[in-house]
Amino acid sequence: MRIGIDVGGTNTDAVLMSGRTVIGWAKSPTTPDVSSGIVNVLAALLEQTKVAPETISAVMLGTTHFTNAVVERKSLSRTAIVRIGLPATAALRPFIDWPRDLVEAIGGVGYLVHGGYEFDGRPISPLNENEVRETARRICDAGIDCIAVSGVFSPVNPDQEQRVASILAEEIPGARISLSHEIGRIGLLERENAAAMNACLAHLAERIVDSFRRSLQAIGVHAPFFISQNDGTLMSAEFVAKYPVLTFASGPTNSMRGAAFLSGLKD
Repeated sequence: MRIGIDVGGTNTDAVLMSGRTVIGWAKSPTTPDVSSGIVNVLAALLEQTKVAPETISAVMLGTTHFTNAVVERKSLSRTAIVRIGLPATAALRPFIDWPRDLVEAIGGVGYLVHGGYEFDGRPISPLNENEVRETARRICDAGIDCIAVSGVFSPVNPDQEQRVASILAEEIPGARISLSHEIGRIGLLERENAAAMNACLAHLAERIVDSFRRSLQAIGVHAPFFISQNDGTLMSAEFVAKYPVLTFASGPTNSMRGAAFLSGLKD
């Protein structure tokens, strides 16, 4: 027995399935605290189907919370970008192509340090660890603990990003650090932007995941839960807390998967 939940901006929907058979469904208004809406719809679903909470083996959630936060410029954390690439890449600063109001919403600041690689793995310049530590102190003094680290061609060799992350963690205890090579592909700005977007959602992601967990426990469901990502697959709660940006555009993906399932069409 599995439950699928869609937490939308207006309504929260839940469906109970046994294998590929739909047993029942329920709808309830989405509440500002999220938790109450999930509890309400789960209670209605379990009451309608007369299924015991302990028989539920997994719960899958789809949510637009993170996309909405960016669109509405709400609940975003102050974020710094540390780009590894000097003396290259200085012509286009971090956040260069962001809407001004979004940069203001996250208090976005960017720092460039020496390092990075060419496309074939040759170093642009050695990583300057003293420079990184000084940058970390400036970020800490600014009261920022959400940081995106991007290195030129880091998908080819991620070691400098990883070293910078370890230095930042030493200098800023509790920092939420997003590494661009774990999120994006080769293009520097696209990958850097994705990492920064992920970083500014870090605190919100922790709150949302904890809220989902408490909602399920409140109704007596102790099964593992997963959240859908934008390639049609599922992520564990722990993974979502680290990579909330991967939920972007999961709504249309979920809709297409659902349409394919219900219609039996493969194209």
